[in-house]
Amino acid sequence: MLKWVLIVFGGIVTLGAAIYGTGAMLPRTHMARIEGVVMKSPVEVAAIIRDVRAYSAWRRGVVVQGVAEDADAITYVEVAGEDRIAYRLTEPVRDGQFVTTMTDPSLPFGGRWTITLAPEGAGTRVRIQEDGEVRDPIYRFFAHFVFGYTSSMKSYVENLGATEIVERGT
Repeated sequence: MLKWVLIVFGGIVTLGAAIYGTGAMLPRTHMARIEGVVMKSPVEVAAIIRDVRAYSAWRRGVVVQGVAEDADAITYVEVAGEDRIAYRLTEPVRDGQFVTTMTDPSLPFGGRWTITLAPEGAGTRVRIQEDGEVRDPIYRFFAHFVFGYTSSMKSYVENLGATEIVERGT
């Protein structure tokens, strides 16, 4: 019996070390892109993105708290399940581009999304580029091999009502 306990324990330790080691060898930073078409004008899509207080109305599973606005940015905290992530939203190009930056350096990951809006037919092409960093090797392993880098962006554009969603590489 003790032999089997040691074998199982050794297997778990070996698996954990392999996950950590593989994650440590992966690049700490990444870039991923996704895009889709939303059948609303760029001005309408921009208004939806800008109104962070209303995110829970169109983003499944997201609640927004602590919204503060000034002339340069909107800061807020997104709560999704057990996760609480603080963001800073800026709009470098009115109705055309947004930058959402994670502001909590204590998280095992961080980065920013650049969201670009462009007219396309009767709708808007929404492009999101994530410039991310996964600080923790175990998170890095799972982000790379299990979750993927585009899953949050895909959910975001789907919740906006996008069709023709395309991943543009990671």
